[in-house]
Amino acid sequence: MKVLNLNQTSFNSEEGLSVALGYFDGLHIGHQLVIKEAIEYAKKNGLKSAVMTFSPNPNVILKKLSSEHLITPPTEKVRLLTELGVDYLMILTFNEELASLRAIDFIERYLVKTKVEHVSTGFDFRFGKKGEGSVELLRQYPEKFSLNVTDKKEIEGEKIGATEIKSYLAVGNIEKANEMLGRPYTLCGTVISGQQKGRQIGFPTANVATTEAYIIPKNGVYAVRVWVKGQSYAGMCNIGHNPTFNFIDNVSVEVHILDFNQDIYGQEMKVEFYHRLRDEERFSSIEALMTQLNHDRKTVRGYFK
Repeated sequence: MKVLNLNQTSFNSEEGLSVALGYFDGLHIGHQLVIKEAIEYAKKNGLKSAVMTFSPNPNVILKKLSSEHLITPPTEKVRLLTELGVDYLMILTFNEELASLRAIDFIERYLVKTKVEHVSTGFDFRFGKKGEGSVELLRQYPEKFSLNVTDKKEIEGEKIGATEIKSYLAVGNIEKANEMLGRPYTLCGTVISGQQKGRQIGFPTANVATTEAYIIPKNGVYAVRVWVKGQSYAGMCNIGHNPTFNFIDNVSVEVHILDFNQDIYGQEMKVEFYHRLRDEERFSSIEALMTQLNHDRKTVRGYFK
C-alpha cells in the first residue's frame, strides 16, 4: 500500500480510483464494510482502491483539543489497511484551512480532480465547513462518481461506532470492544527497562512503552496474547500504577509472558487484549501478591487452552 499526503503531493492516477471516505478511527466492522466495498468495486471495474482519511483527528481542530488518544493511531491504521489490501492511503492534513473548506469545494478538489470514479462511505459521514456536506450532497454528482452508502450497523440494537468502543475500553469490557472491532484490541510499543520487581518474585514482566497515542484500557489485569520477534505467546497484562511495590504516577503497561525467558529489551511488541481478569489491587504482602499472580497465571492458561 502506498501512503500519500494530498496536501503535499499532487496525485494523478493513470487508473481511476474507488475510494472509501471517512476518518475510520478503530477500523471496526462497520468501517471494514465501507472499505471492503471500495476494494471489491475497484477489482470489478479495473480501478485502484484507496482510503481517503484525515490526520489529525478532526476533533483536535474542531474542538480545540491539545491531542486525542485513538483506537487506531496512524501506524496501526496503516498496518490494518495494508492487511485489507488497499492500494493507496490518501491522507488529508486536517487544519483550519480544511475545516473552513466548503463541501462543494472539497468534492471538486479531492474527489473530482483526483479522478475518483466511485465513493464508498458511511451513512453519517460529514465533511466541509461546519459539517455542511453529507451523503445527500455526494448523491448529487452521479455524472462524476458512483456512490455506495453503508447503513448503520448494530450489535444487539447498539450502534457500532468508535465512541461506543472507547466507552467499552474505558470500563474494561474487552469482549464488547473486540466484538465491535472484529478483532482483538491491540497496543503496540517498545519493551523498555522497568523496576525489575516482578523478576525478583518469579514473574518477570515486559514493560511496554506505547509508541503512539493509544487509548489505554481501564486499569486492571488482562489475559493477552503478545507478538514479539514474529512469535505469539499467551500472557497476563497489568495496566496501572504498581501499588503494592511502589506507586507510580504514570500508568504503566506490563506483560508477564507465559513460558518465556528471552531478552527482549528494545524489541517491538504487539499486545492483543482478550479478557479482563480483575482490578489492579494493593496487596498487604508480597506473599499475598504472589498467591494472586499464580491464580491469574492459571486462569490465563485456562482461557487460552
